[in-house]
Amino acid sequence: MSLVGLEFAFFFPLVFLAHWLGPRRAAWQNAVLLLASVVFYATWNLGLLGVLAAATAVSFGAGLALDVLGTPAPEAAPTTPGRRRRKAVLVAAIVAELGLLGVFKYSGFFAESFNALLVGLGLPDALPVLRLVLPLGISYTTLIQVGYLLEVYWGRAPACRDPLAYAIFVGFFPQLIAGPIVRARVMLPQYLVPRRLTSAGAASGAGAFLLGFVMKAFVADWLSPRVVDPVFADPASFGAVALWIALLGYATQLFCDFAGYSLMAIGTGRLFGLELPENFRYPFLSKSLAEFWRRWHISLNTWLFDYLFAPLTTGRSWFRGRAGAGFLVVFLVSGLWHGATWTYVLWGLAHGVALAGHHAYDEWYKRNCRRDRRWVAWRKATPYALASWFVTQVFFVLTLVPFRAPSIGAAADFAKGLLGLGGAEGLGQRFGLQAGACVLFFAGYHLLEVGAGPAWKGRFLALPAPVRGVVYGLVLAFLLVYVPVGASTFIYAQF
Repeated sequence: MSLVGLEFAFFFPLVFLAHWLGPRRAAWQNAVLLLASVVFYATWNLGLLGVLAAATAVSFGAGLALDVLGTPAPEAAPTTPGRRRRKAVLVAAIVAELGLLGVFKYSGFFAESFNALLVGLGLPDALPVLRLVLPLGISYTTLIQVGYLLEVYWGRAPACRDPLAYAIFVGFFPQLIAGPIVRARVMLPQYLVPRRLTSAGAASGAGAFLLGFVMKAFVADWLSPRVVDPVFADPASFGAVALWIALLGYATQLFCDFAGYSLMAIGTGRLFGLELPENFRYPFLSKSLAEFWRRWHISLNTWLFDYLFAPLTTGRSWFRGRAGAGFLVVFLVSGLWHGATWTYVLWGLAHGVALAGHHAYDEWYKRNCRRDRRWVAWRKATPYALASWFVTQVFFVLTLVPFRAPSIGAAADFAKGLLGLGGAEGLGQRFGLQAGACVLFFAGYHLLEVGAGPAWKGRFLALPAPVRGVVYGLVLAFLLVYVPVGASTFIYAQF
C-alpha cells in the first residue's frame, strides 16, 4: 500500500472514521492508529513486522531502564557506577538497533566490497553475500529510536511509559515509507493526550495532502519514465542537451517525490490531530550549501547535526572544534544512510568536502568583513546573492549524477556526456502540456516564496471556502485526466 495508491483511498476513510467516531481517549486513538499501521506494514511484508516489533520493544525497554537508573547529577564523576550502568544500557540498545539496520541493509555491501578487495589481491572470496529483503522504513525507524534513547540518556526528554503511545510514535503509518524522522520531545506529548479535529486542522491537512499528491503523482511520476530513466539507462545514446534535461528532470523528480511524500504524511497526520515535523523548506532558493541542507530533508539533517556533528565537534575527541572534519563525517554517514553503494559514499564525500570548504571560506570572509566593511556591502549586493545561488544549485544538481547512477563507472560516463562527449541523439519526443505544467508547477512552488509571492498565496488562502473548493476541484479533475490510477512507489522508500 502507498499513500498515492488506489488501496489508500479505501483504507484511509475507514481509519479516519474509527479514529474520530470512537471514544475521545488517547488509548483508543492510539490503538486505532497502531492497528492501521500494522495493516499498512503488512501490505508490504507481513513477515518482517516482527523485526520492527522487536526493535521497538528493545528501545522502549532501554528507555525505561535509563529512567529507572536515573540521570546522574552533572557534577558526578564519569566513572561512578550509576553513570557506567546507564552508559552500558545506552550502548547496548543502540548497538542492537544499528545492528539490525546493518544486517539488513549493509551486510551484503560490506561482504561484496571485502570480497572485491580479496579478488584484487589474487585471493578467493571469503565472505558469503546475503541478499535480504529490507524491512519497510528501517532506516527511518532506527534513527527515530536511536534519537529517543539519546534524548532520554541526556535528560532532554522523559522516558515513555505508555507502550501503545511509544509503538505508534515509532511506527505511525504515514511516516513509515520515507519519514519524516520524528523527535520524542515533539511527538510523544501529542500521543499521550486525546486529540481533537478542528476545521482549520482538517483544511490544512487536506491542502497539504493534495499539494503533496500533485507533486508526487503528477510531476515526479511523469518525469521518471519519460525524461529521467531512459537517459540514465543509456547516457551514451544521448547528446549533452538531453543529458542536462534529464539531470534537471531528476532534480525535479527527486524533490517532488520526496517533498510530496513528506507533505502527504504531514497532511495525513493533521487529519488525525497530529503535527509531524516540516521536512522541506523551498531548498532551491538556497544561496549556500549550508542553507540548502537546512532546507532539504530537514528531519534527517537536524538529526545528524544534533546527534553526530554536535557531540563530535564539542566533545573531548580529536574532532573538537574541527567543523570541517565534522562535516566530512556527517555526510559520509549520510551517504551510507541513503544506500549501501560506493556511489552514495562518493556523493556524501563530495558534499562533506564542499561544506568543509564553504565553512573555511565563510570564516575567511567574516575576517575580511571585520577588517573592511566594504566586504559586508559586497555580500549584501544582488550580484553576490545571484552568484551564490547559481553555484549552490549547480553543485547540488551535478552531485546528483553519482546519486542516481548505478555505479561509479556509469556516473563517469554520464559526466562525460554532460561535457558534450556523448552520443548525438536527443530525447526524441515531444514535450506537451504535461511537461510544461511540471515546469510551471516546480517553478511556481518556489517563486511563491519570493517577493510578492507570499502575499498572493495569503490572498488565495483568505478566499471563501467555496471558491477555494472550486479551485481544488479543478485540480482534482486535472489529476483524474492526467494521473493513471494504479500503484506508485517512492524513491526514498529504498533508503
